[in-house]
Amino acid sequence: MRVTKIHILLILTVMSTGIYAQTGINSPYSRYGLGQLYGENLNTATMSMGGLSIGIHDPTALNPANPASYGSLDSASFLFEIGVMGNITNLQTTQLSENGYDGTLSYILVGFPITRWWRAGIGVMPYSKIGYNVEVTAEVPDFSDAVHSFTGNGGLNQVFFGNGFNLTKNLRVGVDATYLFGQSSRSSMIYYPDSVFIFGTKVESTIHGGDFMFDYGLQYDLKLTNTTKVTFGITYANKFNMSAKRTYLSKTLTGGFNQEIENVKDTIEYIPDEKGSIVVPQRLGLGLAVKKEGKWLVGADFEWQNWEEFSVFNVADTLSNSWRISVGGEFTPTHSTISSLFKRLTYRAGIRYNQSYLNFNGTQINEFGISFGIGFPMMKSKTGIDIGIEIGRRGTTDNNLIQENFANFLLGISIQEHWFHKRKYK
Repeated sequence: MRVTKIHILLILTVMSTGIYAQTGINSPYSRYGLGQLYGENLNTATMSMGGLSIGIHDPTALNPANPASYGSLDSASFLFEIGVMGNITNLQTTQLSENGYDGTLSYILVGFPITRWWRAGIGVMPYSKIGYNVEVTAEVPDFSDAVHSFTGNGGLNQVFFGNGFNLTKNLRVGVDATYLFGQSSRSSMIYYPDSVFIFGTKVESTIHGGDFMFDYGLQYDLKLTNTTKVTFGITYANKFNMSAKRTYLSKTLTGGFNQEIENVKDTIEYIPDEKGSIVVPQRLGLGLAVKKEGKWLVGADFEWQNWEEFSVFNVADTLSNSWRISVGGEFTPTHSTISSLFKRLTYRAGIRYNQSYLNFNGTQINEFGISFGIGFPMMKSKTGIDIGIEIGRRGTTDNNLIQENFANFLLGISIQEHWFHKRKYK
């Protein structure tokens, strides 16, 4: 049985990696900063509760949002989790509308015990994505129209090794050592479609980066009754400078638009392999969750990040500090293997509100989402399947900006195997 499950998960991993490699987002707002940030290290279950995660811990599930939560993992189990996400987005202005699609590997997570007081987790997740293609036409009286074209793709991924330590029965601390890596390619071009005698100008920039960063977490349980407790959680990530290399090229050209061949006329500036850094700002999160064992859980999170510190190669991006608030919970009617399937399902729901790091001429780009999900326990097995959906909105059509209406579809599979029992023979 164990071999069969692992073979299935390996197949799903390969399929999901293919999805991740072949698709990309379509969001004009990903042009700024690090692009569109992904999920604050969330899995399918926590995303289905509006992102509620900082105060959550479970012996049968991994919660990468707070490394302290690993301390509560079962001392005799090996955990494996994988998740994928699909997305449908409608981009809307006061005059135009366009649809976009995306599919990505959300996470691969592994959890296991090391000692009686030390648990560990290993995982890979996306951190941010860049994907946009925007054209802006400026009408110039008695002259050719000037068209500004902006394109970009890429993003960052993270591989982490997390550690959770049980200091006392009710107090846990944790630390994630994360390697953040990836690349982004951006280009901007100005051209004059009404004249063949005016050269256009194109600027291309490619950045490769990679470095280690650290996240810290703490959780404390306060017992209310024999079956009910409240957990307080804290997470913190310090500011760090990610090492990077940039290749920069600016040139004059004809063509290069509307599927015309690009003919370079002159190179204005070329800087290969310029060394520098990307400043990723500090982040602080607070959360609490009230849980009745085997029955229900409710909670709330607040997270803040100082994006005013952000810069790329010593150039700031005029970003605003961001914050997120999430409220959610889950409910299991009957926690028993002899109950009907519908009574053993776990039902989840939540809402979140994000103030992003983007502000255009006094208009803040905010994000709202409402989510629902169901957890399916498998009969005679420790395997579980989680599905969820999140419906939300990012941005606004005010002041000639773009509103993104999105639906995220989530699927997660988790396996728990008892690999560390000492067998007794008589």
